[in-house]
Amino acid sequence: MICPNCGAKIEDDITRCPYCGFINEKGAEKKYKEDLDEIRENIEETKKEPAKALAKGVKKGTKVILVTVLAILFLAALFVIELAREMKDKPKEFLSAEEQVYASAYKEEASKQIGEAYDNNDIQKMAEIFDKAYSVDRVNLWGISHYETAQASSNYYKLKELIPSLDKEKTDKKEAEQITYYCFYFYYRAYGDEGAELFDPIREEEIIPLMTDRLGYSISEMDDLKDRVMDPPYLNRSKLYKETKKNFKNYH
Repeated sequence: MICPNCGAKIEDDITRCPYCGFINEKGAEKKYKEDLDEIRENIEETKKEPAKALAKGVKKGTKVILVTVLAILFLAALFVIELAREMKDKPKEFLSAEEQVYASAYKEEASKQIGEAYDNNDIQKMAEIFDKAYSVDRVNLWGISHYETAQASSNYYKLKELIPSLDKEKTDKKEAEQITYYCFYFYYRAYGDEGAELFDPIREEEIIPLMTDRLGYSISEMDDLKDRVMDPPYLNRSKLYKETKKNFKNYH
């Protein structure tokens, strides 16, 4: 078109003449309508944002909830499996009247057998009777004569079975915790005065060298640890694991 003001040739939809600045009403009106339409579209999109955000949030929240629920179910399943595994080798805690009669007779016979093994200083026999009662027949022998010595016998042979694990390139965490527990059990004389005659020599000749030469503890470290992990006359496994975890890397 021809600019009405200066006579220059300009585009039909231009808003102003680039030469004299004259306003082109046709171009200005078109630009105004385009801008207005854009503003309206933006307003409509803005109205939709809360709904989009809500939908996105619900979708994300649902995903988070689903993942959380699945994680909880997975952990619960692991707990049940581990509990079942633990209970499998432990005596029954709640017995029927018939089971109580059986357990009472069982304990009487086991007490007699352990007493004979004790008189003969037969550590292996006491361990076998104790382990069979707990792991196979699932009868709690607590309270019988020589109970602490029988338990110490069982712990001693369990420790001996685990010692070869120290020769592996990397000791399994559970194995390391068990080895630590059994070693400290004997080091702190958790077997009591009754078992002293049998297990004090083992403590001196086998356990202390194992703890210092293989596990990397010093005598002072083992003594300093005692007040924190012993609930006389028991050795607290949880406290011991927590206190000695840093030593696992020293196993060789």
